[in-house]
Amino acid sequence: MMRWIGVLSWSRTLPRDLRLLFFSLFLWTFGLGIYNYVWSLYLTQLNATPEQVGLVSSIGFFAAAISMIPGGILANKYDNRTLLIIGWAMSIPVPILFYFSRTWSDVIPGLIIFQLSAFNLPAMNAFIGALGDQKRMSSAFGAVYSAFPLGLVLSPAVGSLLLTWLSIRDLFWFSLVLWTVSTLMLFPVKRQPPRDVDSKARLLELPRSRQELTILLLIFGVPAAISITSPSFLPLFFHDQLHLTDSQIQLLGSVQALGSAVFAILLGRWAATRNPGSTIAKELLLVAGGAIGIILAGSPLLVVPMVFLLGGARAPSYVAYSLLSNMRQGKSRAGQFGFYLTFEQLGFVAGSFIGGFLYASNHASVLITTSILFVILAALAGFRVRRVQAGI
Repeated sequence: MMRWIGVLSWSRTLPRDLRLLFFSLFLWTFGLGIYNYVWSLYLTQLNATPEQVGLVSSIGFFAAAISMIPGGILANKYDNRTLLIIGWAMSIPVPILFYFSRTWSDVIPGLIIFQLSAFNLPAMNAFIGALGDQKRMSSAFGAVYSAFPLGLVLSPAVGSLLLTWLSIRDLFWFSLVLWTVSTLMLFPVKRQPPRDVDSKARLLELPRSRQELTILLLIFGVPAAISITSPSFLPLFFHDQLHLTDSQIQLLGSVQALGSAVFAILLGRWAATRNPGSTIAKELLLVAGGAIGIILAGSPLLVVPMVFLLGGARAPSYVAYSLLSNMRQGKSRAGQFGFYLTFEQLGFVAGSFIGGFLYASNHASVLITTSILFVILAALAGFRVRRVQAGI
């Protein structure tokens, strides 16, 4: 309990607008977590096969991918606050579309709208980069982005409780309310007009150094590796192999989100004072061990700590973005984020698509593949990522 009080008190050290962004993101992800960990089970209720579950996820992530570069361009030209609000508001009608879906293909229009709303991620990264402490940028990114897993810690448990009375379909109404409130919370945020150097910059900032290319590989590789297993196929694995109920799977989702929150915060702190490459590498090895541990555990109780470790998969990406924020600050950081975020979403596309075929052939193969890829990525980070001075 004291740890979580410390986490929330840490958010108070952020500037006012980053605190508002933190709590808005917390509510938004709380609405996502109400149903997210049983989303693939909902698709199977709509008669989707594992390959079709992977296809649906890939379509959604592809929509997000094609929105990143335009989002970076918009972040260079327009007020970041406005872009944040528009992106948040786009998600509001999505739960209604999901509720009225009758076949797995019916969810695709709503999912495309949902993922296109991610166009404001470059603006959000630039927003954090402009307001965060330049000497401890990884802490600012870690603190704000920790709202995402923190919002997912309790919400699956709430979703699990609701599933004792309601169907998965009914959970979308709760998401609708939470996403509406989280959008309204962004209105008090102060405007953040584009900097002159951003508005006059080139539309794209491509990698120019070995360090930037390494970060690009990590930003693509990490989501590709984890999405082979989670979030689409890990719930199916628990359902098919461990015969867990929807409510039990939701509770394991809380454990995974708890791991994600803890590692996002700790990794941000460690990377601010230690070698970021070795810090990322150690975390990726822990995730690889968690993936293999899920296979070996064999029981729901023993799976719990392994799922906690797997939850840390996304934390290295936040450190990578903090490194980017401190590199080439005289250039277009939003345009740079748009390019890198495109590759991140393409990683999700590739991983989800591959995961569908792997799961259909052998359920454990998704976890084995994820573990191997994380070991490779850990070696890459450990040998190639180094700390850089701000303003290079």
